[in-house]
Amino acid sequence: MNLRFICSVILLLGGAANALANNVAVVLNSGENSISLVDRTTYAEIERISVGREPHHLMATPDDQYLIVAESASNDLLFLDPKTGAIKMRLDNISDPYQIGFSPNKKYFVATSLRLHRVDIYGGTPFRVLKRIETPKMPSHLTFDRDSKFVFVTLQGTDQVIAVDLTTQELKWTLPVGKQPAGIWMTPDDQYLLVGIMGEDNVAVIDWRTQKIVKNIVTAKGAHNFLPMGDGQRVLVSNRVGNTVSIIDYKALNLLESFAVPGGPDCMELSKDGKELWVTSRWIKRVTVVDMTTKQVIRSVPVGKSPHGVYFFDHAARQ
Repeated sequence: MNLRFICSVILLLGGAANALANNVAVVLNSGENSISLVDRTTYAEIERISVGREPHHLMATPDDQYLIVAESASNDLLFLDPKTGAIKMRLDNISDPYQIGFSPNKKYFVATSLRLHRVDIYGGTPFRVLKRIETPKMPSHLTFDRDSKFVFVTLQGTDQVIAVDLTTQELKWTLPVGKQPAGIWMTPDDQYLLVGIMGEDNVAVIDWRTQKIVKNIVTAKGAHNFLPMGDGQRVLVSNRVGNTVSIIDYKALNLLESFAVPGGPDCMELSKDGKELWVTSRWIKRVTVVDMTTKQVIRSVPVGKSPHGVYFFDHAARQ
C-alpha cells in the first residue's frame, strides 16, 4: 500500500479524533457514581464510566490541562482530559470535596466539605492542606474576589454566607441572606456577590465590602446556580424548582428574561459561540440542550441518575 496514502489516512483519522475530542461533554451522574461522555454533534451518550462516590462538581485547572472532578463521598479528586473525558489520575485524601475552586492568583485551592461542615484551604500546587476551617452547617458553593483576598461560601444549613480571609485563613464575617443559599458568583467589577436563594425565588445581591444585601432579584422558585454568558454583561441562573433558567444583567442588576428548562435545572455549560446551553436536569436523568437564539429546548439527552456538573472544553468565557 502506498505510504503517502497510509499517512493521509492516519492524518484524517487523527483529525477526526481531535474533532470528536473537542465535541465531548462531560456529565457527572452524582446519584449513580458515574460520568457520562456525550457527543455534542450527535447528542448521544458515547460512554458511561464508573468512578468514585458522589461526583458533584467539576472545574478545569487554570492551565486547562486537566478537568478536576470532586468526588465527595470517596474523598478524592479525579483528573480527566478536558477534551476527551479520559481519566488521567486520581488524588486521594482530599476530605469530602463538594464544591471546589482555585483562587484567581492560583495560590490557593479551596474545597467545601458539605457533610463535615468545613472549608478546607490547600496550597494550589501541590495540594497540601494549609487550614481546615470549621463552619456552621452545610458549606456549599464558593467564589472569590478578584484580588484573591477572600473566598465566599454559602451555608445551606444556616441560611448564611461567610467570608474567609485567605491570607490569615480565618473566618472574617457571616451574613444571613435567605433560605437555603446555594450558588454564589462575583460580578465582573468585583463589586457584588450574587447568591441563589434556593429555598425562595430570588437572587440576593450583596455588597460584600459593607456586608449588606442591596437588592433581591426575583427569578423563580429554587434559584440555584450561576454561569456567566461570556460577554461580561450577563449571567445565567438556574431555577431548580421553577424549571426555568433566567438571565440577569450584571450592571442593572435586574432580570432580563427567563425560559423553560425541565426536570430540575442545575449546572450549566454554554458553547463558545453562545448558541447552545447545556443544562443538567437533575430529576429526570437527562441533559437538556437549549437553542439560545430561540430559547427553546432542542435536545434531551439521557444520562445517569441525578446529573449534576457538566463541562465541555469549547465553552464561553467565564466572565
